[in-house]
Amino acid sequence: MNEDINKIKEPKAQREDISSSFLAHRSFLWKFIYRFFHNKEDVEDVVQETYLRAYVAEQKSKIRNHKSFLFTTARNVALTKITRKSKQVTDFLDDYYNRDEFQTQPSAQDEVDAQQQLIAYCNAIQSIDGKPKEAFLLKKVHGMTNKEIALHMSLSLSSIEKYLHRAMISLDDALSEPVVKSNIARLRQHFKSAKR
Repeated sequence: MNEDINKIKEPKAQREDISSSFLAHRSFLWKFIYRFFHNKEDVEDVVQETYLRAYVAEQKSKIRNHKSFLFTTARNVALTKITRKSKQVTDFLDDYYNRDEFQTQPSAQDEVDAQQQLIAYCNAIQSIDGKPKEAFLLKKVHGMTNKEIALHMSLSLSSIEKYLHRAMISLDDALSEPVVKSNIARLRQHFKSAKR
């Protein structure tokens, strides 16, 4: 009798593949991706891309946990699509502001100041660790709302607010360090002496 039960279970395990797992979890996958996008076409694009990538990956190597692999792939595809969209917006804004009516010549000193501030700001962002940094970048770079960040990171809204607060404190601390201020002052002095 036990042998008969094992024979019944064996084919079921063998039939499990990425396609059957995709069909079984498609509606959950759709809802998961909907957290990233609120446009149905974008969600459907990501769902289809997820299946294609997972199918190709399964052809190359064995996948142990199909459901987990599908959701991880979906998250990666969604993040890639978000990054691509952010780049398109940034490129559009760059093109828009590079038009002739926006062309004003900043002074050389303004350019040096802007470069130093940008370097200091980038270094300060690098000093933020973990989830506060992730939340900060989603907010400032991707323009997500706190609620969208909470959904994206699978955390509560209050946790996101705390992480954003921590990120801002870390950023303020890093930007107020005397070393940063002295480097900027030294470069300004160097630039002034080079002009003479």
